[in-house]
Amino acid sequence: MTHPPHPVVTRDTILCEGRPVTIERFAPHGKDAPATATVILLHDAEGPGSDRPVRAEAAALADAGFAVLLPHYLDRTGEARVGFSGISRHFGAWRDALETVRAQVPGPVALVGRSLGGALALALAARAPGANAALVLRATFLPPELGTGPLALPPALALHGARDALVGPSHPETLRLRMEEAGGTCRVHLYPDQGHAFDPATDADATARGVGFLKRAFGPI
Repeated sequence: MTHPPHPVVTRDTILCEGRPVTIERFAPHGKDAPATATVILLHDAEGPGSDRPVRAEAAALADAGFAVLLPHYLDRTGEARVGFSGISRHFGAWRDALETVRAQVPGPVALVGRSLGGALALALAARAPGANAALVLRATFLPPELGTGPLALPPALALHGARDALVGPSHPETLRLRMEEAGGTCRVHLYPDQGHAFDPATDADATARGVGFLKRAFGPI
């Protein structure tokens, strides 16, 4: 099988409340012109390290023609990875840092997130629902700041393991119902044999579903 070339990856740094936050940029390849759509890809609580599956997702999105930003948002609070107590303590700081990242991107943007990253994507989208084109969420919980009422959000795809003991499958179903109450749409796909972390084959399938969803959301790229 022929594998696509690796995307061109560059790094830069922005300041968020005086803290440097690294942003990796995966350039779309196989294209004669720059991408017309940008994906902000948000890693989970384990960070964006070289062995993390989020990097394969970034490469797949770039191969599909998207410009991909991978912010190292944990930099904002000086961590490489974070546990439950840190999530509740620092969620607002990470969200605010990501709002700074989002403000630097003109034009249509999709927010794609894994677990904690998906919760941050939801928080960002809820603050400015008209500013983002789509959401792709994997094993994502609903952050408490979203309350309990209808949620006006861009079209969403929620990918979840039916055996997820960390974030139960009630989370994507609740999201779907709350978005529909607000007149929006949320597609939920449950993997019956998966827990919170997907196996490699399922992770690749989820990435492919996310790419397809974003292509339909943005149209030709």
